[in-house]
Amino acid sequence: MTGFKRLHMRATLLACAAIVATPAAAQEVASESGDEIVVTARKRAETLQDVPLSVSAVTDDDLERRNTQDVNGLFAEVPGLFSAPGSVNNSSDFAYLTMRGVGFNAGLEPAVGVFLDGMYVPQLGFDSAFLDLERVEVLRGPQGTLFGRNTQGGAISLITRKPGADLRGRIRFDVAEQGTFRGQASLSGPLGGKLYAGVSADFSRGDGYIRNVVLGGKQDWYEQYAVRGTLRWAPSDALDVMLIGDLTNRDYNEAIRGVRLSTRRYESVVDQDAPDHKGNHGIQLNVTARLSDRITLTSISGYRYSESDVFTDMDSRISVQNETTLPALLPVAPTPQTFKGATLDVGIQQRFISQEVRLTGDMGAFNWLAGGYYFDQRQDQQRQRRVGPGTVPFPAALYIYEDYRDDRNGYAAFGQVAFRPVDAIEIAMGGRWSHEEVAGTGDRGQRFGPPLNSVQTVVRNARAEFDNFSWMGSLSYKAAPGLLFYATYAEGWKAGGINRFPGNAAGNLPFNDESSENYEIGVKSTLGRGVTFNAALYHIEIRNQQLLNVVPDPGGGPTPVSVVDNAANSHVDGFEAELKLRPVPNLEVNGAVSYSRSRFDNFTRVFTATDKTNLSGTPFENVPETTVSLAATYGIPLADGDRIELSGEYRYVDAIIIQDNTRVSRSGDQLTAPGYDRINLSASWVSGDLRVTAYVNNLLDSFDYAFPSSDPLIGGDVFVAPLPPRQFGVRLSYSF
Repeated sequence: MTGFKRLHMRATLLACAAIVATPAAAQEVASESGDEIVVTARKRAETLQDVPLSVSAVTDDDLERRNTQDVNGLFAEVPGLFSAPGSVNNSSDFAYLTMRGVGFNAGLEPAVGVFLDGMYVPQLGFDSAFLDLERVEVLRGPQGTLFGRNTQGGAISLITRKPGADLRGRIRFDVAEQGTFRGQASLSGPLGGKLYAGVSADFSRGDGYIRNVVLGGKQDWYEQYAVRGTLRWAPSDALDVMLIGDLTNRDYNEAIRGVRLSTRRYESVVDQDAPDHKGNHGIQLNVTARLSDRITLTSISGYRYSESDVFTDMDSRISVQNETTLPALLPVAPTPQTFKGATLDVGIQQRFISQEVRLTGDMGAFNWLAGGYYFDQRQDQQRQRRVGPGTVPFPAALYIYEDYRDDRNGYAAFGQVAFRPVDAIEIAMGGRWSHEEVAGTGDRGQRFGPPLNSVQTVVRNARAEFDNFSWMGSLSYKAAPGLLFYATYAEGWKAGGINRFPGNAAGNLPFNDESSENYEIGVKSTLGRGVTFNAALYHIEIRNQQLLNVVPDPGGGPTPVSVVDNAANSHVDGFEAELKLRPVPNLEVNGAVSYSRSRFDNFTRVFTATDKTNLSGTPFENVPETTVSLAATYGIPLADGDRIELSGEYRYVDAIIIQDNTRVSRSGDQLTAPGYDRINLSASWVSGDLRVTAYVNNLLDSFDYAFPSSDPLIGGDVFVAPLPPRQFGVRLSYSF
């Protein structure tokens, strides 16, 4: 495609989105403020249109209508949000959420945090199933002042429905092609004595759509169950105590590299395979106590544990399967190891505890917040890489085993104050001081068989500490009822760490903090007749950007290793808009557009002394520049209050660039996943609280993919992780 055609297509998409767009943020929810959405983006209840931040709120009705099952389902629908694949492979264990391009190659900690009822959810469990949510709030830009660590790019706040005095329930069943089934149920209500309880459960399964032509069966099947329970005690208006527990278990077969691009078929040629597993659970105690008419105390205490085990055929092709046995190598391989082919097995266990206490209050024209935070996180990771005899291009069989542990803890103090000199103007300022400590320990062993018969061992033992103070300030002006202008400056920060996969002792060295300065101006407007328009312009400057690269082993081994460096300074300029329209009775049109122009200011990727590529002036890898979402729903009234709802949804995701990580890659080698668009249609019959929906996803049955990669051992063949083909289904839900 020529540059002119690309420019014309982008201009057309932006124009369409600006004319007929809306966000998920523009949907309605019943609240004390009538039709307006009430959010807690600043840790206090405010209407969405009065918050001087770029925020989208997705209600439970939106989640139901769009069939959004987890955070991944919000991509493109929410401006600026995307999930970047890991640098090593496309496993969900190494995927990171990005916002406005920030966090695209996050190193070892994410730059976009997920919070469940106020508690941080570690990276390994961010994609857990949505269960009985009241809404999802997506906050763009740094949120470190109020939300804390790992929110340099933004934060996603999942807010579950509180059980109360009313008996409430919902059941839902979804059956679709490719053996897909999902069942959900939730029930909440009073137990007596100001005690309330709620429980929700979800079971889903699918046969998958990628066929393994070597081993038979499907390459991407899954089966998952999730349950969440809430016990709430509210003896008075001044005290609210909630105990929340949840559990998710997923057995699946992840198609890491996917299929050969040259065939454009949903066929895998993996010749070794094993089921994958992921599970996480957590418990938290939320206490809200009104100490006086003007001061409220909030405490959030919690524990979370996540684990995963993912097995990968390294080259995703038919290779020599000669079996061999190599001697033990203490401490990582205490017994002789027997294997064949080329495989990678990664196991991760993650434990996290945290405690947050904050006070909020108001003093006439002032609203204020002050608090403290502590966390302790441990992550154990085992990686076993095996290459059998005769597997091209290795001259000898080998195994590389790594057993690494990262212990990270920290504490912070934060505060924010908002002042209204007059009703139409608000001035807000806040800051957060943070301290984090990290210890990286563990062992690595690399053993070659004949004719090399060599051994390489590495002991990982390093510690580092990081301190930071970040602040924000905002000015907003309510020019008229329903019209708000705002300007915001916010600093973002992500602590440094210790390289997890050192190739030699030098790899134990820590990498430093990453920081950013974010400037934003925006407008929020409610124009009447169902028209809501929000827009923002932003500029982000990133310093000491943490980049995860795959580079040749510094210890001299034949296999590449992953390292994190503070490799770049960069910037992002962007625009996003959300609009809701009701042009005629019974028709609602929604849309969102995001444009993020990211560029490295100073970055040279170095593989060796002679293999260097200056990437200054080039765009970020792993994130699209433009995303567009358009949706329309038309209701047809029937007798007795019933109605038919016809819905259509269009999504466009721009092309992304991926670093081509193979054993034979050069520092400048990259692959591109082209942009794609998708159309989903549905028709629903609604009778009271009963809804029956027939739908089709990917109406045009387009072959789209998100992650291209070459054979990691010899290069050449390009593999891609395809998105689902066309799928027809039926969904039934009933609420009471």
